Amino acid sequence: MLRNYFKIAIRALLKNKVYAAINVLGLSIGICACVVIYLLASFELNHDTFHADKERIYRVVSHIGIGGGKTVMNNGVAAPLPWAAKREMTGVETVSAFHVKYIDRVFVPQGNGKTKTIETGMGGWAADKMDFIAADPQYFKVFRYGWLAGNPAQSLAEPFKVVLTESRAKVYFGMLPLDKIIGRTLHYADFGDTVTVSVSGIVEDWKQNTDFHFTDFISFATLEKTNWKSNASLDQWTNTNSSSQMFVKLAQNTPVRRAEAQLNGIKDKNIKEPADRKGRRFVLQPFADIHYNADFGGDYVRLAHLPTLYALMGVAGFLLLIAAINFINLATAQSARRAKEIGVRKVLGSSRMSLIFQFMSEAFLIVFCAVLLSLLAIDPVLSAFRDFIPAGVEFHLLRPEILLFTLAITVLATLLSGFYPALVLSSYLPVLSLKGQTNAKGSQKAYLRKTLIVFQFSISTAFIMATIIVGTQINFMLGKDMGFKKDEIVHFETNWQDKSNRKLVLLNELRQLPEVEMASLSYSTPARQGYSTNTLTFDNGKKKLEVNAHQKSGDAEFVKLYGIKILAGRNISDSDTIREFLINETFARQLGFKNPAQAIGQFLSMNDNVKLPIVGVIADFHVQSLHTAIQPVFIACQNKYSTTISLKLRTKGKQAGDFKEAMAKVEGKWKKLFPDEKFEYAFFDATIAKFYENERKIARIVNTATLLAIFIACLGLFGLVTFTAEQRTKEIGIRKILGASVSQVVALLSRDFLVLVLVAFVIATPIAWYAMNEWLQDFAYRIEISWWIFALAGVLALLIALLTVSYQAIRAALANPVKSLRSE
Repeated sequence: MLRNYFKIAIRALLKNKVYAAINVLGLSIGICACVVIYLLASFELNHDTFHADKERIYRVVSHIGIGGGKTVMNNGVAAPLPWAAKREMTGVETVSAFHVKYIDRVFVPQGNGKTKTIETGMGGWAADKMDFIAADPQYFKVFRYGWLAGNPAQSLAEPFKVVLTESRAKVYFGMLPLDKIIGRTLHYADFGDTVTVSVSGIVEDWKQNTDFHFTDFISFATLEKTNWKSNASLDQWTNTNSSSQMFVKLAQNTPVRRAEAQLNGIKDKNIKEPADRKGRRFVLQPFADIHYNADFGGDYVRLAHLPTLYALMGVAGFLLLIAAINFINLATAQSARRAKEIGVRKVLGSSRMSLIFQFMSEAFLIVFCAVLLSLLAIDPVLSAFRDFIPAGVEFHLLRPEILLFTLAITVLATLLSGFYPALVLSSYLPVLSLKGQTNAKGSQKAYLRKTLIVFQFSISTAFIMATIIVGTQINFMLGKDMGFKKDEIVHFETNWQDKSNRKLVLLNELRQLPEVEMASLSYSTPARQGYSTNTLTFDNGKKKLEVNAHQKSGDAEFVKLYGIKILAGRNISDSDTIREFLINETFARQLGFKNPAQAIGQFLSMNDNVKLPIVGVIADFHVQSLHTAIQPVFIACQNKYSTTISLKLRTKGKQAGDFKEAMAKVEGKWKKLFPDEKFEYAFFDATIAKFYENERKIARIVNTATLLAIFIACLGLFGLVTFTAEQRTKEIGIRKILGASVSQVVALLSRDFLVLVLVAFVIATPIAWYAMNEWLQDFAYRIEISWWIFALAGVLALLIALLTVSYQAIRAALANPVKSLRSE
């Protein structure tokens, strides 16, 4: 019986090739989107879910008061906190601390006086993947590893010890047996400071998805015995560094609030400065939240954007639904054609259930073909979106979970597409069916098809509106004047621990190059990801104010090179340490000065130190993306700690080859002074563009979804127009004989469909406006959603539908009426 169902289904589909092709193509797009997004979502939602007792593991994070009742958040803690917590906290099973280390080279003695050098790229500095940490012994109690060699309790108990993962041990020592690696020596170079350690343990690599990619676990006690101690700020309670990480594993039934209260009690005893402790508190962040929460940054974590993930899931669902609607529309539209077939089957004894199985087998066959086609497209799609999809997302059909999902999506698509048409077609009465009639009136059948078409085009039109709004906002952000120049500027970092001042020699040599118009030394560019803030005190005897401001450090050329306007006073002078300040307009207003010139000559003190003068007021500029409103900013010069060199090149009238030649000269100067360090530069406008990486990804998602939704909807519309033209062939022939023009016939076939698109536009407009208005709330500076956006989207949707309908309509209108009426 089942074989017979499929044999009849194949014959029916071969007889209606256009109908079958439209459904297979539409469903394959929807199913491919579902599988790809499932791979991405399952990868992101299964990060670090394999840890034992993960629901009791928390990261301790810091909320730091910046005045005005506001706080900034940091995923690190003051370095002494974990040790105090170990002594004083109760209701905690384990407290662990580790410090992220930036190692640029590892030297591996090979014997016979030879040494292998491993370039590490600073352990992924400024990336989301760190390799090196200094960890206490409790680290391996919070996070469980399989031990291949060494003692878990003793391996990190002493200074100058290191535990390696198996993969890292092979990098250092090749295929040497693991037990022979224990006791071998490694030399870690931290920008000039080299520390020698011996291998005390080897653990298995985690195979599951994780943000903890650490491979070298240096004993925390090593920090206290080396020059690394000063960089780790081990005894400074008021220094919160994201490199200093603290994790706690709570005992069973210990409330989170109780643990937080104990931590903040420890803080109250050890942080005495009133300005510092105001608003400061420690909070427990659930371990499962780390991969998704961008509020605390992602110094060693590749953050996933949950709203984007949910949006992707919604897109996949909509695409599959639109494709299923095509199936339903086309199946019900052909009901009259199959009415006699159904009548004959019923007269010959077919039950309604057997007819349902027959039509469901046709639906399954179409879905099965669509699944096969979609599986062939998955790898090309993953390759096309590789810059958006994480490296760990791969498609392996034989993996049990993927097979199960593919089976589930096949069943779902079959039911979604085939169940309603099967139910409707199998319900026809034999008496009416044999006359070529159906149970329902024509208007009732048309009503369902019209509703589904409106639904399809409502989604498509909403996507068009979203595409225009997202694109307009991104163009607005990239084109907005941020208060500084960003074109024709390149910047690069020098070694931040260089004690020899080679950076100053390099700076002076670069200024001598004819291709370089200006060169500046600063701590960073005017705008960058992340921020550095400091609290400055203003006290003129009449009032005392504390202002938390973004800190920028730059030399006398910094303001000139970036084109930052000085509104009053003068520029700062070069110096190794801070001697004077430039402040922005917003800072001046917070101090109570209505006119920038009034701030000149006033004094500010930093960290309650000596008072230093304000020598100039600069125009406001954005130090972060347009997500954030302009904040108080001050610029000071401290060349001793500055590491960024910015170059303004003479590019006017130059060709691309001239730029490459100029940068080759710059690199030559670099290599002469830093022969062992890689030269990497970035364009400043590209640095600004990275602020909006998430928005670019969202734009790409929306653009792709829009194209696919329109394509699938138009496929269905094309099929319906084709079927309608076939059904009305004789009517069209009679109209032409009676004098109807081609344009009148085209209008006859197009009018109803275009009215439905207009209805879809009316429905989509308020939905799109609400959704995009909510999205724009994330930006402090944003576009206004204008009427023209919706009008343009409506016109585009109407034109797309008109083009889809016109082809078949014109073809039908141009047909020879003699042929269509020959059988009458």
